[in-house]
Amino acid sequence: MGSDEFPQYDLLYKLADLFFKHINPWCPILHRHSTLNRLFQSNLEQEDKILLHAIVATTLRYANDDRLTHEFRERQHKISEDKVILYGMKHSSVKSLQALVILSLDLIGDSNGPPGWNMLAVLTRSVVQLGLAVESTSLSVSPIFPSIYTLRAMILPEPTDFIEDESRRRLFWVIYMLDRYATTATAFDYALDDKDIDRKLPCRDDLYNKNELVETRWFRTADRDDYVGILDKPENLGSFSYYIEIIGILSKIHKFLKKPVDIGALSDVENWQREYRELDRELQSWKYNLPNEYGNMSRVFDPTSKNKVVNCGWVMLHATFQT
Repeated sequence: MGSDEFPQYDLLYKLADLFFKHINPWCPILHRHSTLNRLFQSNLEQEDKILLHAIVATTLRYANDDRLTHEFRERQHKISEDKVILYGMKHSSVKSLQALVILSLDLIGDSNGPPGWNMLAVLTRSVVQLGLAVESTSLSVSPIFPSIYTLRAMILPEPTDFIEDESRRRLFWVIYMLDRYATTATAFDYALDDKDIDRKLPCRDDLYNKNELVETRWFRTADRDDYVGILDKPENLGSFSYYIEIIGILSKIHKFLKKPVDIGALSDVENWQREYRELDRELQSWKYNLPNEYGNMSRVFDPTSKNKVVNCGWVMLHATFQT
């Protein structure tokens, strides 16, 4: 790694470690052990360099090393940011998308404006074109009755193991999350349409970290009604899984609030009330069916509780629910 491209080796490793402590828990797309092994080997591939640049750009703010002067931070951030964007615009792959997602999280976190929207436009289109919005077993990939719409070109090879498969799944869901949050704060339409989505939910983080092959249930969309009786396996779901589900409900609420209503027309008002009740029931049902470890908010305010550690996934769940 050239000194003009990255900070010194020990500082670089410290920044990567900070990424997995402060950023990856909120954007869980990278498998810590395999990623660090790959990024700090002797012969680093160009795609891995780009991923490392994204990690550096987003993690500089968390480091307090004396070598990181204000001027150094600004220069390194610009170098890393430019390399990630330039490479991401020219190449379409899982790793380049991972790098762009990490950088987008940083941009959107600073301000929900044009720089973040431009990145999201690239991400949401790319994730569909690469086939990451559907499972490899989805009927969208292997339809019973082929059509022009369903005959997709599958660019990516089959994943080599569960970590790679789950990483692709998580990559899609984080892009979905960014699209939903950036759009819900505006009056825009979502860039990722529900009709393009046919994905299973991500598994629990500990199962992912242990490379333990498990099955999870399908994400339910309004365009699909054939999930009844399909494998559920709630024991394999974690906070990230339930977070995706509540964002799905938030998406429906956003679309509902955008619909014009003629308050002088009885039929319009009745339809609005009916849809409102349906969404309210769905929201309350989601909350009621949460496992106790995720659904019990009172434990945070219990003065007798011995465990005051609350993971960020739990916080994200309930912040979205209260929204």
